[in-house]
Amino acid sequence: MMGQTRRKQYVEVNVDHKIDGSIEPQKITLCGGQTFPVDKVKKVMKVAILSEFPTTSRYTVVVKGKETFLYEDGGKWFVEMKT
Repeated sequence: MMGQTRRKQYVEVNVDHKIDGSIEPQKITLCGGQTFPVDKVKKVMKVAILSEFPTTSRYTVVVKGKETFLYEDGGKWFVEMKT
């Protein structure tokens, strides 16, 4: 993806809260109202990004058959949109 720029886009995320305390994203809604169901959560890991919070959770999810990243940072969710 060399030469391709991205921007942080905050999104609304519907999640399931599991009995073990984990969170599983179910649906992503963009600011324009477009909604995408999350087909599968493949991986969750803590990552360091420029933020006021020490770590951010990065979810590797499958949406419409494509793998992408969904981030949770201090209760706010975002994706990186192509510009």
